[in-house]
Amino acid sequence: MAPKIKLSLNTGTDSACKSALKTAAGRKKGSLETLEEAWARIEALKNTPAEVHMISEVKAALEAGKVGREPAAVAKGRRLSKAEVKLIYPEVKSIIQQEILADMVDNMPSNYWLIQTEEQFNKLLSLLEKEEIMIFDVETTGTNVYQDYLVGHVVGCYSADIHAYIPVRHDTDETQLNAEYVAEKLKPFYEDKRLRKVAHNGGFDKAILANDLGIQLENLWFDTMPAMVMLNENEASFALKNLATAYLKIPSLTYKELFGNKGFNEVSDLKVAGAYAIKDSDLTMRLMNFQHKHLKRFPSLEKYFFEVEMPFVSTILDTESTGFKIDEAYAAEYAERLKKEIGTLENELVEAFDGININSPAQLKPELEKLTGTKLESVDAKKVLKPLAGQFPLIQKYLKFKGDAKLYSTYISVLPKLVEEKTGRLHPSYRANGAKTGRLSSSGGFNAQNLPAEARKIIVAPENKVIVGLDFGNQEGRIAAAKVQEPFLLDAFREGKDPYIALATIAYHKDYDEIDKDSVERKRAKTGFLAYIYGTGDRTMGEQLGISKDEAHELKEKLGQQMPRLKKWAQEQRQFVKRNGFVWIGKECRKRRLPDALKGDYRPLLQSTNAPIQGEAAIQTKITMNKMCEMLAEWRQNGRDFKQLATVHDEILVEAPLDITEHERGMLVNVMTQSYLLDGVENESDVEIYMERWGDAVRWQEFTEKRGY
Repeated sequence: MAPKIKLSLNTGTDSACKSALKTAAGRKKGSLETLEEAWARIEALKNTPAEVHMISEVKAALEAGKVGREPAAVAKGRRLSKAEVKLIYPEVKSIIQQEILADMVDNMPSNYWLIQTEEQFNKLLSLLEKEEIMIFDVETTGTNVYQDYLVGHVVGCYSADIHAYIPVRHDTDETQLNAEYVAEKLKPFYEDKRLRKVAHNGGFDKAILANDLGIQLENLWFDTMPAMVMLNENEASFALKNLATAYLKIPSLTYKELFGNKGFNEVSDLKVAGAYAIKDSDLTMRLMNFQHKHLKRFPSLEKYFFEVEMPFVSTILDTESTGFKIDEAYAAEYAERLKKEIGTLENELVEAFDGININSPAQLKPELEKLTGTKLESVDAKKVLKPLAGQFPLIQKYLKFKGDAKLYSTYISVLPKLVEEKTGRLHPSYRANGAKTGRLSSSGGFNAQNLPAEARKIIVAPENKVIVGLDFGNQEGRIAAAKVQEPFLLDAFREGKDPYIALATIAYHKDYDEIDKDSVERKRAKTGFLAYIYGTGDRTMGEQLGISKDEAHELKEKLGQQMPRLKKWAQEQRQFVKRNGFVWIGKECRKRRLPDALKGDYRPLLQSTNAPIQGEAAIQTKITMNKMCEMLAEWRQNGRDFKQLATVHDEILVEAPLDITEHERGMLVNVMTQSYLLDGVENESDVEIYMERWGDAVRWQEFTEKRGY
């Protein structure tokens, strides 16, 4: 009997059939589409500039046969897609990278020397002996000056125009000279005070030489990084390769573009290492020549650069190298206390806002709008919420929660991890020109400026030492008074009065003794004064003070009547920047370039008054720190162990022996007040002594009593 077979002609649902047909059609379409058509389709998509570059490079590599398509995509008959291009791109980048490196090696100029033998090294040393200018750079395993180490020396002979690389610690089987031998031979040149040194970001190189090899570099004469800041503080990047591409018209790829994230010690092909490293010396020399030529066109800028900015490279390095000693037990206890406080604040806020996620702006914004009865632009703490905090205690609590949470996560919980094992200290890191006005800023993981008073107690004075705090008394106010020659301000400073209290007496019709430093009246007068300097509008000033726009305007007008020269100066500055596109800082020491002012943009007009004041304060701070560093170095040579520790806001911190004398205290104050003099206004400096913890200050008299002598 024949088996009964049931045939089903139903191959699936209609949708499944359609899907299969669509897939088949897609495969057919993909197999029929030419690569040229595929590229046209991909290039027509909405691509970012980075994607356009990627597509171009992958297309060129595919057409040249350097790479192929993804096998899986080809096997499935898929059309070339942007997603596939992204998968291919890493291989293309690697090929391009290798081609560039090979080309660098093949076309290395004859004045580029790779030093691998004593004979070659001695020839280089003979040239150096005849030089007056030496270009130098160090190649390292990384960028931490306490943990990373030198793997090779880059040395350039300026007059001979010879540039060399001496590899010493690469992970390679190729021939390298002994690291100690090379350091011993180069040390006399590095430490020669007669021989002028040129570098790019030379502070880093100087630190590596000191920390790794015990070499104390002398006469760092020209650093092309701060020189570029002097010529154009608005550069998008101050990296050597980017500056060489822009100004020398020498296309140059950055380290990361050529080697990724590997340390230079991992570059095992020494010809490749040499071709890359030696070029740094050549580019630095050419960039120095270019910059020096342009600096000479502005004698006041050139003078300031050599007399202030160049010494400041070493000053910053010396200051950073001192480092803070921290109390790790106190840090842990404070971190736990702060964590509990954050938790309590969060619970209270969640309860007040009906259980929402207060870390979600989308959930928080409607609740805050309900609370304030106004439509909020965002929940930005500084811009939107801070002006409302005075009116709404719940917003004040939220801002404290956010501030404490940031303090904990960014600083307190991580501070002990930032202590360098090699030194046992927490080292700050500064950008000498962090702001475009020349003001310092902190970089790296530790920023002492952001530590509130309670958190500062984590930092302690070492045994038999104290921390001396010396501030610039009302620094920006004095600079403004001297610059504008405003009689009201000059008189206040000459009479030893607080200028903001003096202004408040006029605005609020009160006697001087009726207003103290923490009063609302003083705060409002100071804000009104700064409004002229910072170009603050009436609305913004009102928000800062919790008053109406009209009240802010009225207060500014009252203060303006007392300071007509300041008001006039602000107007003149705005007219100057409209005509010239820049304003001068200091005695024409540097420029703040504001080119958008020439296009009618209003924002540079606000900076035209702020930059000269803030910038001159930066100049005063740098000159003072240079003088302080110089004096303390002399004291150390005479057996008195004083070190510049940090600069925080308008204060300089010095680590001093516990037996600091009255005379030494006076000398410290003298540096603060006499290093940079103002026209018609005397500088002042208050002294505070931190005997155990930074944050627990005592005055000199109390300090001597507690010390017992």
